[in-house]
Amino acid sequence: MSLIERFSLQLYSLRELTREDFKGVLKRVGEIGYTGVEFAGYGGLAASQMLSLLKENGLKSISSHVPLERLINNLDEELSYNREIGTEAIIVPYYPVKTIQDVKILAEQLAPIARAVSNAGFIFGYHNHAHEFIKTEDGTVLLDLLMQLTDPLDMVLELDVYWAAYAGVDVLAYMEKQRNRIRLLHLKQMADFESRKCVDLDEGVLDFNTIICKGLETGVMHFILEQEEFAVSPYQSIEKGYKHIMNL
Repeated sequence: MSLIERFSLQLYSLRELTREDFKGVLKRVGEIGYTGVEFAGYGGLAASQMLSLLKENGLKSISSHVPLERLINNLDEELSYNREIGTEAIIVPYYPVKTIQDVKILAEQLAPIARAVSNAGFIFGYHNHAHEFIKTEDGTVLLDLLMQLTDPLDMVLELDVYWAAYAGVDVLAYMEKQRNRIRLLHLKQMADFESRKCVDLDEGVLDFNTIICKGLETGVMHFILEQEEFAVSPYQSIEKGYKHIMNL
């Protein structure tokens, strides 16, 4: 019996393939066994087309990564599209914070969007990379400050465990620290702490058994594979990743 019943895929992992054949990608993802997907663009497909494809392949739209600029300028359009395809969460995938002032500006920009997205019935969140774990001169971690300056009722954290480890963070300790905010978890593997290369889920140093158990304990709703580098092929890697996680 698996630790989790449902496992999702961030479609950014297959970005080269979705450019050529979005429909074929969703078909293959469903065949492998994934139950959900996280979008990073919609391949030019209308919401009605996308919904049909999801249903045909036994997939659910867990979340959508939407750049902050688009949420500022095209929020209603994004909400309408994602409402139609049944998306649960809208996630800001990246923002280049370097200073406390950057974080304050970001928090101010996120606040009205977070309220609007939450009021529309979605979960709203932010996805980290490594740079948000920078410590300022007074020891403040930028990502912690962002969590402090945003309303936990309106905004969650989608923790990418690879980028946390890349930044030298103890993943399990950080999951405990932000246990009330982390509701989506990106599973991405690191070969070792020296090269910090992204590899298949079954080949590196991050222990997904303990990470998933911690996630279940702290209220993580969705576990999502994201992978950016492939030794052989994207399809082979995501199939290996699925089998590895579902056999834990």
